[in-house]
Amino acid sequence: MGRSQKQPRPHRPAVSPEEQQLFLEAIGDAVPLPGRDRDRVRITPPPPRPVATPTLPSPVSLTIDGHGDAVSARAPGVNRAQVAELRGGRIRPEGTLDLHGRTAAAAVGDLRRFLGDAATHRRRCVLIVHGRGLHSDGVAVLRDLVLAELVGPLSGYVHAFATAAPGDGGTGATYVMVRG
Repeated sequence: MGRSQKQPRPHRPAVSPEEQQLFLEAIGDAVPLPGRDRDRVRITPPPPRPVATPTLPSPVSLTIDGHGDAVSARAPGVNRAQVAELRGGRIRPEGTLDLHGRTAAAAVGDLRRFLGDAATHRRRCVLIVHGRGLHSDGVAVLRDLVLAELVGPLSGYVHAFATAAPGDGGTGATYVMVRG
């Protein structure tokens, strides 16, 4: 024999306005019993759970290379061939963060969460799209912010980073090899 199929429960019929009026008339003179408050057990809600603030890894001193708008950096022990592979787009990103339209404060928070998640999930390479500053009077605010975070507080997550290849955004994006 096959499995028995669960029968759907019948829906409660809707109460008509006439039936609702009859009910309200029937309980119209009802009053709560006196002294019932002491029978009730008051349950206090549990205290709110503390919000876990991720701790950043210790900063690492990165070696920075750059010419023009193309910038790259590497942690100690990372050779230039690895950075060249990264810069050439030969290491495919496993995740992308697009910061277009974010304020500087929101971008920093998003960047820190993104790199923390990338490290947790052992993503080798990620792409951060920050834009070229074309709509900011030629000042790439988010680009400068991202690079400052990568060489500063977030350097502990960074194995290496480089300006993206033209197919992935060029100077408007940065590849990051995440420290595992």
